[in-house]
Amino acid sequence: MMLLDELADACPTLGAADAGPADGVDGVVPAHVARPASTAELASVMAVAAARGLAVVARSGATKLDWGRPPTRLDLVVDVSGMGRVLEHAAGDLVLRAQAGAPLAAVQAVPPPTPPWAPHDGVVPCP
Repeated sequence: MMLLDELADACPTLGAADAGPADGVDGVVPAHVARPASTAELASVMAVAAARGLAVVARSGATKLDWGRPPTRLDLVVDVSGMGRVLEHAAGDLVLRAQAGAPLAAVQAVPPPTPPWAPHDGVVPCP
């Protein structure tokens, strides 16, 4: 089976495609881009990549892909922007669970617990 077909089978919701210049990481253009829409699809994509020995870069908003040194090898960009939801917010427990591609703005938009600390009137001496 061809690599692109394997990647498309691994992420059927949003698919996979041949990469173009816009998919490059600091000037290094991969052969393919996979766009998983769930953790299960992401796991399947990574299983294909591992089995094929692919060099992988994860991408979400693609805002900092030119920071740092260019990759010495790049076969596949895994675009996790389709996995951008906040899944759980347990304010009382100070827990937030988000998908891999959740933008920082989406995470910051979650309201903080009210109040974020226990109010007190001062120090109470021990008896």
